[in-house]
Amino acid sequence: MEELLSVKNLSINFDTFKGQLQALRDVSFNLKKGEILAVAGESGCGKSVLLKSIMKLLPENARVNCGQIRLKGADITSYGEREMQKLRGRQLSIIFQEPATALNPTLSIGKQIEEAVRLHNPHMKKREAYQRVMELMALVEIDNPKQWYDLYPCHFSGGMLQRCVIAMALSCSPEILLADEPTTALDLTNQAQILTLLRSLQKKYGMAIIFVSHDLGAVAEIADRIAVMYAGKIIEIGTTKEIIQDPRHPYTWGLLRSLPSYAKPGEKLYTIPGMPPDQADLPKGDAFAGRNEYALRIDYEEMPPMFRITDTHYAATWLLDQRAPEVANPVAENREALQLEKNQTSGRKEKERFGEWGCKEKEEQKEEVPYKQEILLDVRHLTCRFHVGKKVVIPAVSDVSFQIGRGEIFGLVGESGSGKSTVARCIMNICQPQEGKILYQDVEIQNKHMLRGGFRKLASLRQMVFQDSTSSLNQRMKIADIITEPLVVSRKKIQPESLRAEAEFWIKHVGLEASYLDKYPFQLSGGQRQRVAIARALIMEPELLIADEPVSALDASVQAQILNLFKYLQKEHGFTFLFISHDLSVVRYLCDRVGVMYRGRLAETASCEEIFEAPQHPYTRKLLSAIPVLKHS
Repeated sequence: MEELLSVKNLSINFDTFKGQLQALRDVSFNLKKGEILAVAGESGCGKSVLLKSIMKLLPENARVNCGQIRLKGADITSYGEREMQKLRGRQLSIIFQEPATALNPTLSIGKQIEEAVRLHNPHMKKREAYQRVMELMALVEIDNPKQWYDLYPCHFSGGMLQRCVIAMALSCSPEILLADEPTTALDLTNQAQILTLLRSLQKKYGMAIIFVSHDLGAVAEIADRIAVMYAGKIIEIGTTKEIIQDPRHPYTWGLLRSLPSYAKPGEKLYTIPGMPPDQADLPKGDAFAGRNEYALRIDYEEMPPMFRITDTHYAATWLLDQRAPEVANPVAENREALQLEKNQTSGRKEKERFGEWGCKEKEEQKEEVPYKQEILLDVRHLTCRFHVGKKVVIPAVSDVSFQIGRGEIFGLVGESGSGKSTVARCIMNICQPQEGKILYQDVEIQNKHMLRGGFRKLASLRQMVFQDSTSSLNQRMKIADIITEPLVVSRKKIQPESLRAEAEFWIKHVGLEASYLDKYPFQLSGGQRQRVAIARALIMEPELLIADEPVSALDASVQAQILNLFKYLQKEHGFTFLFISHDLSVVRYLCDRVGVMYRGRLAETASCEEIFEAPQHPYTRKLLSAIPVLKHS
């Protein structure tokens, strides 16, 4: 197959006040026509920097230390802005990680997509450009595109915004598409549609894709090959089957073991010990040695080379050296244990269903068990509509009712635009519903007379983690001030040194070093910003935490750490959670009960076990069938 892109020994440093930060270290790979290469790894490992270096969109403090980037045989490493503008759009195109910040909030969505179309086709007539926009919006599964053409980004859900960004990237049918977390904000059904769409476009146009994601399920669904990155370096690369079924690097083992699908019911999720090293001060030898429970003495002294396993599979670990001791693959062992547990559970259920002697027993009608737990939040017949102009009315939520008990984790799932975030915003008094009641501890929170000036106290009892971490953080404030801001706003009498100590405590709780407190949000990766947002919400130790896609931007290991933290806060401190997510494997592990939203209505509510084992609504069954499965064998 024709080679479209070749990256050889690419090393990129950033000039910082601490010195040279090694963002990429000796990165090499090839991309062939029609191939999909996935890049996986923790936040801050260099995945986005790699894509931006290919597009020549790096900040001014970036320096190409060494290496080459060749596009269709031409060396573009030293290309300037004018030369790159000729390549962007037609040969190279990118889908950015944060759709909300990638779009102009003052322009309608239709105008922005049209702008991308006409930029590379300046002589195209306005009617032709409009028709092309309609085609692109339909291509990315936006229903009734004429209705959405004149609406602004603020009127779209996170998943809808992501699809608009994908439409813009596809406007000129590029030869290579760089996709930076393109399915992060999408629910399972839409994620499956986008993955299918990208696959079909790749086959139809022979387009090559570099697909950056922390979602190993999505990666396994779409990729031909997978490259695993750690601390700016590719540490393992191979075909999807080789990486998922037969990983060889201890870091890849850790990523796979961190997935909720690898955990037994009731057990804590596995987390990779420690934290990634500071790339401005990397240790001698292997950068992963300090977190590697299988590390050898040589790992602390010398960086391992890429060992060849097959013609397509390579890994940089001293465990593959002939002199290294033999170590059993923990992923394979864990997989066998889970399969045994699954078989035993299946046997028990079959026995319960058919009885001791194999005769099918008469199924008894289940009685509805009343919900006896103390009710903390009671949502009754909630209806919320958005008015756009004088004529357009968008029904966001219609007649939604549910209750959340004290100390319970209630999951809310559904496709993008189904009303999940609107429900959360109504509960937090950000949106004003037209009908219905919301009672918190039997007090109607929409009624200002009932609250009697207790809004500040109510705010301290409820906190929210927003879906888009970038727009929810003040870019001009340091991380320490962002995390402690709720304490200051609530007028708690705390000394400045105590504020710093609180910030250090909670930032370590979410898996970041105290050194991050002196940074600004723009200096952090998407996953790191999300952890800061979680720390800011937790510092108030609220009774109710509303988490809107809190782990969607996090890699597998950090996601496991946050989910373990949520479980701990529920068990030890009695925290109550409204957990909104499109990742059903996470919901199954974490939640006690689940509500399924569909087109603004609550289609089904039941215990987590009942939802996953015996779903009643057709839409719930459709959601469950869309869960990406890692093919272990």
